[in-house]
Amino acid sequence: MNIAGRGRRLGAVLIDAALLAACTVALSLDEVPAFVTIAAVAANVALFIAQVVLLTRRGQTVGKLLLGLRIVRHDTGQNAGFTTNVLVRSLANGLLCLVPGYFLLDSLFIFRADRLCLHDLLAGTAVAADAPAPDDVPS
Repeated sequence: MNIAGRGRRLGAVLIDAALLAACTVALSLDEVPAFVTIAAVAANVALFIAQVVLLTRRGQTVGKLLLGLRIVRHDTGQNAGFTTNVLVRSLANGLLCLVPGYFLLDSLFIFRADRLCLHDLLAGTAVAADAPAPDDVPS
């Protein structure tokens, strides 16, 4: 299994964050036409469904798909599926981010030699790259 590099993982997170921001920005404005609000809500729902389907079927978010990354079970290299990818890695990890300091600690784990974040260790997953990239060389 080719463990994904830090740069590509960061890139995938930034792409996913940018998509979410793009779908959400209109909802934060005070005075917008109703159709803009409806379109923003529809875009958020569509993005949520797309992310859940991609995570369940392929072990990918939109960002991971674009950068050739996928979430796999650390022990088998196979897609971890809905329970692990959506419920544990996304939902449970998202709730843990409400604990002060958790997000920073989770993020800093990427600097371990095996490049597994805390959420990877909790879920028994890794992020694999379809093909090596310059930042995928072991450190």
